[in-house]
Amino acid sequence: MTGRAETRRSTSARLRGRSVRAGVAGASALALVVIGAGPAVAQSVDPASVGSSSPVAPGSLYGAPSLSLAAATQLGAPIPLTAVLGSLEAAGSSDFPRPGSSGAPSEPVAERDQSITSTEVRSVEPLRPGSSDPADQRAEVWTVTSQSMERTVRVEVYRAPEGMDSPNVYFLDGVGSEIPSGWSGGMGWGDPALRERDVNVIAPTGAPASMWSDWQEDDDVLGPNNWETFLTEELPPLLEKGHEETPALAHNGDWGALGVSMGAASALHLANTYDMFDAAGGVSGAYSTLDELGYQYARLTVDARHGDVTNMWGERGSQAWQDHDTVADPSGLQGKSVFVSAATGRVGSAELGQFGSNEMILLDGHILEKGSYESTRALESALQTVPDVDLHAEYLDSGIHNWPVFVPQMAPAMDHILSGLAQATPSATAAGLLGADAVGSGDSSGSSASSGSGGSAGSSGSATN
Repeated sequence: MTGRAETRRSTSARLRGRSVRAGVAGASALALVVIGAGPAVAQSVDPASVGSSSPVAPGSLYGAPSLSLAAATQLGAPIPLTAVLGSLEAAGSSDFPRPGSSGAPSEPVAERDQSITSTEVRSVEPLRPGSSDPADQRAEVWTVTSQSMERTVRVEVYRAPEGMDSPNVYFLDGVGSEIPSGWSGGMGWGDPALRERDVNVIAPTGAPASMWSDWQEDDDVLGPNNWETFLTEELPPLLEKGHEETPALAHNGDWGALGVSMGAASALHLANTYDMFDAAGGVSGAYSTLDELGYQYARLTVDARHGDVTNMWGERGSQAWQDHDTVADPSGLQGKSVFVSAATGRVGSAELGQFGSNEMILLDGHILEKGSYESTRALESALQTVPDVDLHAEYLDSGIHNWPVFVPQMAPAMDHILSGLAQATPSATAAGLLGADAVGSGDSSGSSASSGSGGSAGSSGSATN
């Protein structure tokens, strides 16, 4: 990507450009069967045959070595995912619909409010006001305004245990950008081990299908989206300032980003683009935008909530599309800690136990996770050319693009991110109290923080190419 390294943006930089609208051609999911494959034959699946001990090729469904699709709810002739995308491109039907994608919202996700002329905190409320758990007193909902989007944003803030100045880590959700966030439950805050880590987790919400990106045009369905600007310019000063009786975050100055699915691509992009981030983690993400697989991932993400992808980055191949391809140019990750993980897409016992015989969920999850697997492998390969990257990659031998794969990766992802950030230290108030105690006892004491990475480059997992 010519000249991109020389034009690496600082925190205050933002994407700019002009959008060219274009219609998105639809194609039936059945096209996947008739292109490049013989007659479809439905498969009868024995649940006992999909246990973790069964031999399986990476990215296979039910142990059959490739993508299978006969109709919306049937499994049939095997077609490799990359071949599907290439065949559809050749046939002029590259913009095919994602199985199981949702209907359009009944009204725009958000609309501009021209009375919003500044970025500020409007209120801070407890996330769980009725909770008897003392830890929940550290979980808050900040309602803030965004000047760039002229809208309010609900931001969940999970403070580190009291008395420590800790690093800040963004948690970026997937395509639904749920309210409350995915971090509010078992994926993060619901895990006692994660809840007690010395880290402030900030989870913005209300950005469905946005790629957490700055869009070139407002979308009729998804509304205004300037999330890179919000995350890098507008929100950090508010967190450092606090609001009325709500204190600022006890922050040691370091930042990381962790994302899942859509948010995974965005977390790695932020770390690759902005100097404010020293570590990032992506769980089941797709990190390219220029190749066929990466383009389809980005387009399918936006299309899943009936947005227009050309409103995001303009026409395919534009400078904005290039700027978001982390695989093509990962040089901004030099000197940073990076965690990535993905599963093969094979349906395992966890998926069968949770989703049963819902072939649509299994198929949708298989396609997306197989793509994540391929893209994660590509990013790992690209990072071998970047010096001083502390990379940890995990590959799971089974699992589809859904919660049974995402949740177990949150703890190791956060561990590796924190290994690349400055350690938490006693806050000014706590340090003052410790100093007073030391003076009273006639002893001298001090504290120091170390930053750096405790991991080593490499990858782990049982799946292989």
